[in-house]
Amino acid sequence: MDAPAQTIGSAELPPPSIQESPETQQGSSSGLLNPARSRHTLTMLVGHHGQTSGGFTVTWAGAPGTGAEGSHTTPRIPFTGQNPQEVRLDTELVTFNLGRTAIVTYTVYPDTGVPLTSQPLIVYVLPIAQGDLTRPLIKQADMAGHGVLLDMNNLTDFTLRIDAWLLSRRGQFYWVKFVGTAVDDSVFEAWYWLAEVIDDEFIRFGFVEQIFPAAPLLGLKNRSVLRLEFMAGLERSSDLSRAQPFAHRNYIVLTEAANAPRISSVTDLDGEVADGADTRYTSVTLSGSGFGAIDVFDGQTFLDTVNAVGGIWTYVADALTGGLHSFTVRLADGSGGVSSPRRINVVIQNLEVTIAEAPDNGNVDPLAVLTSLTAVVDYDIQPNDRIRVRWTAAPGTPAAGSHTTNTLTAGTTRPRRVPLPLTLVAFSLGKRVTVSAEYDRGTAQPVPLGPIHLNVGMIPADRFIPPVFLEANGTSDLILANVQGGATLRFGVWPHIARLQALWLDLEGEDINGVPHNLAMWTGNVTVNQSWVLNSGYSVIVLFSYLKDLRPGSTLTVRFRVNLDTVANSSTAQAFVLRQYTIR
Repeated sequence: MDAPAQTIGSAELPPPSIQESPETQQGSSSGLLNPARSRHTLTMLVGHHGQTSGGFTVTWAGAPGTGAEGSHTTPRIPFTGQNPQEVRLDTELVTFNLGRTAIVTYTVYPDTGVPLTSQPLIVYVLPIAQGDLTRPLIKQADMAGHGVLLDMNNLTDFTLRIDAWLLSRRGQFYWVKFVGTAVDDSVFEAWYWLAEVIDDEFIRFGFVEQIFPAAPLLGLKNRSVLRLEFMAGLERSSDLSRAQPFAHRNYIVLTEAANAPRISSVTDLDGEVADGADTRYTSVTLSGSGFGAIDVFDGQTFLDTVNAVGGIWTYVADALTGGLHSFTVRLADGSGGVSSPRRINVVIQNLEVTIAEAPDNGNVDPLAVLTSLTAVVDYDIQPNDRIRVRWTAAPGTPAAGSHTTNTLTAGTTRPRRVPLPLTLVAFSLGKRVTVSAEYDRGTAQPVPLGPIHLNVGMIPADRFIPPVFLEANGTSDLILANVQGGATLRFGVWPHIARLQALWLDLEGEDINGVPHNLAMWTGNVTVNQSWVLNSGYSVIVLFSYLKDLRPGSTLTVRFRVNLDTVANSSTAQAFVLRQYTIR
């Protein structure tokens, strides 16, 4: 009969071994673990030493500084008779202990008697070899990105790619920075991935790639070296200082001809205007690539000089006359040639329906329609015509964002001005709307007018003024002794405030131990009420039961957001400027 388990001394329980570390299987109490061997599995081997009942646990104790994720103790595992018995651990333990020493033991729990712990296996986890880490690449470089030449001529964009690396896991952060030499010999630095996160798509396909505009790279010095520096937070930390640097990818960039300016697009309010196509607008936006000061011409007529920023320039050509226009650009210093022309044909139209507050017939400034929103209907009006105006919001906008007026008699004044509800604007900020009309005359079928398409602008961020604590008396200090009955948080109003707009209110601070001490007061479940609108403000009490636990000297941040379109969607909510107080 086997000896009772409790009679085995801990000194008699040999250390476990690691299947992926062959030298530990030779009975050694220490060894090395190459992370490349544990790419898919991390297997502990535990001998049963005559145990046929009871169970055991395995403990991987990570090195100091690895945190809770660098260590693990399994639940109790019954003995199966297999000798040695295999126990699989999460390979992420290897990730958190790269370049560090971990200690592995197992503890036997007999049916009777005290648990016994084995001798330790001291294992040094080797750092990942650079050869096991992938390098980022630009697919448009020669040899599908694996070569050394990157020809920027005729490139309008490029595709940046990184393949999965050894021990890559969902939730890891990654960064890539481009470093090169600009035409003027200054240092070029740009982050293209900044604390991005490995997601399900990355895991599914084994790579991530993204398209970026080529214009910023066109300003690199011809035949200079562009270095791609990639780093990954293998421990799922967003702290760049803890990230694992990968080997650089270097390209020699060819930009000699690419430095000449060019026109890449001409757009009006309906979108891009193809070369030689018609536009009904007298204002268009030219955009393109280039560096330094660039002269813009319409035929032989000089229009203006623009400065490229980051290799991109734009210019608004307005007050255009009807007929053909041929735009070109060239460097203002006279060097280089003239760009290829972009031609458009302006066709002047008399619009039957417009918005009075959008004088360019293309854009609505939300701050210009704070008191009125007026449709102007202009056609061969007869007094008894019956007119209706429609404001149609973009697809996906709540129904309240669109409106059809009641039928109005035309009357004798031309044009006919028709007021529209101001509340429509808030639903379409940053979107495109369509305004149309129709009229009935006698018993004839309705006659359509328009439509006209308008881009509704955004409200400037500085018009969203955050709430204040009244007890702070206009300062940035909040004294706890003054708010023992609770602190009054006072809200004002913002442009196009309206009933039912969903609200978010978060207070973010820390307690005496430096641990986050946050309070989510509103989570889209509270909306603006009529009293708030009529009284131009609203107040709420923040209870002292929350405030009292804030650490003196710490910062309390007030984070306030609103959904102007009334949809309780935090991802589309308008964020106010942060308000911060020092706790005293």
